Amino acid sequence: MTDIRNSGAESGFPDGTAKRQPYVELRHINKSFGEFKASDDVSFTVEKGSLVGLLGPSGSGKTTILRILAGLETADSGEIYIDGKLVNSIPASKRGIGFVFQSYALFRYMTVFDNIAFGLRTKKVPRSEIVEKVNGLIELVGLAGLNGRYPNQLSGGQRQRVAFARALATEPSLLLLDEPFAAIDAKVRKELRAWLKELIQRVGITSIFVTHDQSEAIEVADQIIITNHGHIERSGSPIEIYSNPESSFVTKFIGQPTVIENPGAFKGFSGIGNAGATAVLRPEFISVSRLSEPFRYEITAETGIVENSFFRGGDFELRVRVNDQVLTVNRPITEERILPGEKVRIFIRSLYLLDGDKAVTVLNDSLTGNDSICI
Repeated sequence: MTDIRNSGAESGFPDGTAKRQPYVELRHINKSFGEFKASDDVSFTVEKGSLVGLLGPSGSGKTTILRILAGLETADSGEIYIDGKLVNSIPASKRGIGFVFQSYALFRYMTVFDNIAFGLRTKKVPRSEIVEKVNGLIELVGLAGLNGRYPNQLSGGQRQRVAFARALATEPSLLLLDEPFAAIDAKVRKELRAWLKELIQRVGITSIFVTHDQSEAIEVADQIIITNHGHIERSGSPIEIYSNPESSFVTKFIGQPTVIENPGAFKGFSGIGNAGATAVLRPEFISVSRLSEPFRYEITAETGIVENSFFRGGDFELRVRVNDQVLTVNRPITEERILPGEKVRIFIRSLYLLDGDKAVTVLNDSLTGNDSICI
C-alpha cells in the first residue's frame, strides 16, 4: 500500500528547514449566476499542507469558490493554479482532487469497504492493492471492524468518516470539504473537528473546507478566509482574524459582537465624540461586578441594570442595560451569581470603533492614563 501520510508534504531545505510555498492560487476569479455575482475578483493563496477554512454567511460565495476549485463550476474569468499548474481547462476528474460533500454522498447499497474502494476500482487499481489500501484507510479513520456495514447501519459521524476515507483513497493532492459537519449533531461535530485536524496533519494533504460556523473555523483551520458578497474580506490565522478583524464587516461577524451607537457617551471614551459614531463590543471587553464588590476603575465605570441571565455552562451570560443600550457580559460561575433586576457596575476595557469600512481599537482612558482619546 502506498503510504498516504505526508504524501503531499513539501520537501525541506538542505538544512532541514521546512519549505512553505503556495500550493493553491486563485487569481481574479469572477463568477455570476444571472444577475447574482457569486465571486467578485477573488484572489488568494493556500500553502501546501495547510488546512484552510472558507468562512462566511450564507450566500457569501464560499461554496462557489470550492466548486470552481474542484472543476464542478467554471469561472467566467480568472486563473486557478494547483501546484503551479493552470487547471482552468482541466476537467474535475483529472485535477487530483478529493471532495467530501455535506450530505456524505455515500452509495447506500454498498458496504463501508466498497464505498471507500469505489474510486480505486474506477481507476482499475489491482484488487490486492485495493484491499490493502482500503483496510489501511478504515484503520486510519477509526472504523476498524465496520468493513461490511452499510451506510444505514452507521451513525452520522461514522458515515462522515467513510466519506473522508473514500476521498483519501485515490491519494488526492488537494482535499475539498463542503460543510463537512453540518449534518452531524453538536457533540459528535465537536469530536470530529479535533479528529479532522489531527487526520489532515497526519496525511499532510492540503485541505480547504467551507463552513458558516466561526467556532469550527477558529478551532480547526490553520488559515481562515472570510467571504462577503462574493469577495474576500479578510485572510489570516484564527488568532490574527479574531484579535485584529480590521474591517467593519469582520468586526461585526466574528466573536459575539454587540453594535452600539454613540460610544462616546460611555465613561472612558469621551474622546470619540458623539456625532454618528458606531462601535462594536464583545463580552470579553467588559467586566461586570456587584456594587458591593471592590473595583479599581471606579471613575470610568458605568452603572447598569441586569435584564436577563442565561446559564452557559462555564459562566452566566448577562444582558445589562447601560445608557439605554443592552450589553452582553459574561460572569464566571465561580463568582457570586447576579440576578435579573440587580444594579451592577460595568467597566468597558476596550471597543472597536467603526470608521467607514475600518475598525480601530480604542482603550478605556483608565488604561491609557489619558483624559481623552481622539481618533
